[in-house]
Amino acid sequence: MVYDFVCSHPLSKPMDMQQADLLHRIYPGRRAELKRILLQHALDCFVELGIEATSIELIRERADSSVGAIYHHFKNKEGVVGALFSAALEDQMQQRTAALQQAQSVQQGVAVIIGQYIDWVVQNPDFARFLFMSRMNLGAEQHAEIAVQNQQRNQAVFVWLQQQADEDLAQLAKIPRELLLSLILGATESYCRAWLSHKVSTSPILYKQALIDAAWQSIAQFASPS
Repeated sequence: MVYDFVCSHPLSKPMDMQQADLLHRIYPGRRAELKRILLQHALDCFVELGIEATSIELIRERADSSVGAIYHHFKNKEGVVGALFSAALEDQMQQRTAALQQAQSVQQGVAVIIGQYIDWVVQNPDFARFLFMSRMNLGAEQHAEIAVQNQQRNQAVFVWLQQQADEDLAQLAKIPRELLLSLILGATESYCRAWLSHKVSTSPILYKQALIDAAWQSIAQFASPS
């Protein structure tokens, strides 16, 4: 349910610096400042009130800007949703790709993918909530763009795997590509979603190693001959 993720924070809360940092990484420079401000306040509204309940006028009022500025940068509310979704995916991909360069084996790579995902969720909880809640609110154009971006994000993992030479790679080669990332991240995504919606209280950081071990066991079990 979308509203599992809606927070009860007042609309007057200060701008979250970690979210601002993410937007600055994706939209750097002074010329993109207004775009970052609009997206930051839109994100706050979406997470606090829900996407359907948030109007362009509410975003405009919250950002102390103009409707024309919002339409100029994003065309409509779907464009705002798509821009936020794309920014979150791009930031995840950049950080995952950078982290993978430090891994020295396939097993280390799996640990990095899970660890980086957990760290990103904990550091950017509103963006993470937004990713889960917004999938049903993307227009056809945004869905097509996000599908390409997801493909690129996942392809970066497969490219890294192909560059490895350890014996674990032969085991992973037995797993269908379309299944591999679900085996790696499925349990982690499920727990992070429960944490973000306040169904569990323990931070996923504390379960990081358990989730890494579970993912590796799942991969090994699937890849092992029956």
